[in-house]
Amino acid sequence: MNLLTPNYEKEFRHEKIIRVWISFLIILIIVAATGLVFMLPSYFALALSKDDILRRLQAEEKVFEKKEFKSLEEKITSLNEKIFTFEKSEKRRHDFAPLLNKIAINTVSGISLTLITLSKNEQGLFTFSVTGETDARDNLLKYIDRLRAVKEFSSINSPVANLLKENKASFSLEIKINPEAYKYESVK
Repeated sequence: MNLLTPNYEKEFRHEKIIRVWISFLIILIIVAATGLVFMLPSYFALALSKDDILRRLQAEEKVFEKKEFKSLEEKITSLNEKIFTFEKSEKRRHDFAPLLNKIAINTVSGISLTLITLSKNEQGLFTFSVTGETDARDNLLKYIDRLRAVKEFSSINSPVANLLKENKASFSLEIKINPEAYKYESVK
């Protein structure tokens, strides 16, 4: 039940709407003022630091222009020398894995290899020294014959001491390698 007349009721409703709008505007003004107060220091800091940043950038550009490139040229020269040394060493590299494989493939049953060493003499020729054990002298002779048939080996030297024992003997061989057999060819 409403005790107010329709005229007053309209007036009361109109007054209520105006108060809500005024309250909304006051809150909006307070929020905007608060935001403005908090944003002003950031704005001034950015505006004032812009000139400082531009000055620093100009100073860095001047330093970069004046910087000596001599140290960079020295580094490049040093790197080029290392590359040249590497390429020179790569040309002198020899591939011995196939030759070792030929020594291993030609072994006869009853022969076990214990040590293979590689050496280079004064003339620059390479030699394998092979030591091992054999069950029988005939197996050693077959092994030597097989190694002599390999075209990459120029000579097989077997000391007389290898042939003194008939059974269960240690042996040593000296295998000279043909220089053409170990020339390095780069993979392309």
